[in-house]
Amino acid sequence: MTFSPLLSPAVAVFCLGSCENEPLRAYSPGDITIGGLFPVHRKTNRSMRHGPLSCSAYDLRTFLHTQVMIYSIGEVNQRMARLLPNFTVGYDIYDTCGDVSFAIRATLQLLKTSEDSEGCFVPEGYPSPLREPKIKAVIGENYSEVSTVVARILALSSVAQISYSSTSEQLSRKLKFPTFLRTISSDEHQTKAIARLVKLFNWKTVAIVGSDDEYGKYGSDHIVELLGEMGDVCIDFVDILPDYFSQNSLKAQAKLAELLSNINTSAAEAIIMFTKDANVDVIMNAAIKNHLNRTWIASDSWSTSTKVSTLPGIDKAGEVFGFISKRNEVPGFKDYIISKFNGTTNAMLEHYLSHYPLCSNQSEENMQGNCSQKNRQQDTVQCQDLNCLATFVDQDKSYNIYLAVQVIAEALRHLLKCDNSQCKNKGKVSTLEVL
Repeated sequence: MTFSPLLSPAVAVFCLGSCENEPLRAYSPGDITIGGLFPVHRKTNRSMRHGPLSCSAYDLRTFLHTQVMIYSIGEVNQRMARLLPNFTVGYDIYDTCGDVSFAIRATLQLLKTSEDSEGCFVPEGYPSPLREPKIKAVIGENYSEVSTVVARILALSSVAQISYSSTSEQLSRKLKFPTFLRTISSDEHQTKAIARLVKLFNWKTVAIVGSDDEYGKYGSDHIVELLGEMGDVCIDFVDILPDYFSQNSLKAQAKLAELLSNINTSAAEAIIMFTKDANVDVIMNAAIKNHLNRTWIASDSWSTSTKVSTLPGIDKAGEVFGFISKRNEVPGFKDYIISKFNGTTNAMLEHYLSHYPLCSNQSEENMQGNCSQKNRQQDTVQCQDLNCLATFVDQDKSYNIYLAVQVIAEALRHLLKCDNSQCKNKGKVSTLEVL
């Protein structure tokens, strides 16, 4: 296989459609297709050595996020006969594994047109903006770091991107990211709220833990700026965690030991942690083991994480003040799960059920055991009781995904000039118009 020297090998070596260790994908055709990018797996086997990448650390909640998108599109299609006569909405959803390279690969696949040949994709350059891609909008990604890269690629073909979770305020810069939208507020509001909390409690010394990505770096920088404007708050230290921090390696363990030493000797009255939940999981586990009882301020990336809140002994780690966005339930989604997904099938659902088959011939007591604190912390169950699965549905990211689908559907209805009986504009919908 050949690749362009203009692109990094991490991008160029990817083969689309026939390679081993293919990330999960769910696809359903339609007159109009919406793309989806979700980190169903949280990690890859990326290392300093060359070789193929594979995904690990299956995330149950993110799997449910993919099903929220599929459910929401199904709900839209049920109303199509009245809202968009003779139109159906399809989906093309990829597991990005939370990795930039996998996300680039999936995005380039989404930007293929009907004229593109099947098989391996040889990226000699990005798709021409003059050729209309098969998708009209993309929902995702979760992490700001990944969304930033995806947004730059989608902008080349003027494809709208709606993120349900990426909060980096950098993405609000329309000159850099002209086609990026989101159903969650940017970190500008959250960082101001954190600064106000510090002022409310009259804390004079704080410490900040961020991460070397779009979310943690810019969020931490803005907090430093805001606290500096207050004048009477001392920042004891700022620790920016490297991207390998959550991996089980000697470098990661050394960095964790250094961070724990800084926290243990710090005079800070509160530790602000503006980083993703995978990093916080490592830190809080270590804090519990080392009897670090502090006051923690949680950013929205981990303030509602049950993996953290259900850690054994978490109550001994001290108080946690968290920030969350507006929350709501996706109408009918939990009932949809309990009713065995209402007969719906897709590749990601089939993959999940193949690993966690439905429970049968079990007593109610045993089925309730599948929702134990240990299982909820690990995001796993031994077999699948659908009542238990429904308890894993969150009310923030899930609802934001639902809103993204509704926004796209309403935009299409407007562009096609549809009333309850017909669509006056039956011409081809351009990606430029969906914005």
